[in-house]
Amino acid sequence: MGAESFTVLVVCQGNVNRSALGAVLLERWVDWYLPSPLRAQVEVTSAGLGAPVGAPMGPRARVIAEALGADGSGHRASQITEGMIRAADLVLVSSTRQRGSVLDLVPGSVRSTFTMREAGRIAATLPTMPAPSSVEELRLRVASLAENRATPGDRSGGDDIVDPEGKDDEAYREMARQQVPPLARLAQVLFGMPRGEVAAYDAAAEAAEFSFNSETAGSAGPAGSTQARPRGRRQV
Repeated sequence: MGAESFTVLVVCQGNVNRSALGAVLLERWVDWYLPSPLRAQVEVTSAGLGAPVGAPMGPRARVIAEALGADGSGHRASQITEGMIRAADLVLVSSTRQRGSVLDLVPGSVRSTFTMREAGRIAATLPTMPAPSSVEELRLRVASLAENRATPGDRSGGDDIVDPEGKDDEAYREMARQQVPPLARLAQVLFGMPRGEVAAYDAAAEAAEFSFNSETAGSAGPAGSTQARPRGRRQV
């Protein structure tokens, strides 16, 4: 957490599916939506509470990432450390239990640590904002999330994202449905993602037309289909 930098840490258990997907999406959105030179001051990292260190992103999670315009090819799993938590301006976890585990390690991170679904729910109650112009403005937006933690919102789906590891294709589709929309709402508040593109990610996640037949990244839906790929102003 340097004075001239802003760090997001995304956490799950193994750092090969949920946190890996979250990190590569946020990295892409930093590049698309933040102005230069601010984007060079923002770092998105990820880690697992019990990571197989060095493992690549799970093949089906990578299919989802690439269908949504991100690149998971360079991801390698990392084990979380206290130092990583202390260095982060924002910590996003995949479940309430993991939030507790992070706070057990660094209790002082309570105001900057959220489940992804919680952060998205809070973000949905905040006014639409243009892209920030400074690191300080990003930190103020995280502070606003903390200040509005008790604000009523739709909690019907809970705060946890399903762990798809070892499960079937539908579990990965459900992971995308639970994870992508709240991250897009968070990106609207943090990075200025346009409302229309938030809606496009909602639709893509709900449709979940990801083809896992060969578990090869780069496949999104039936041959020739682009329905799973949002087509915003930054997408090619």
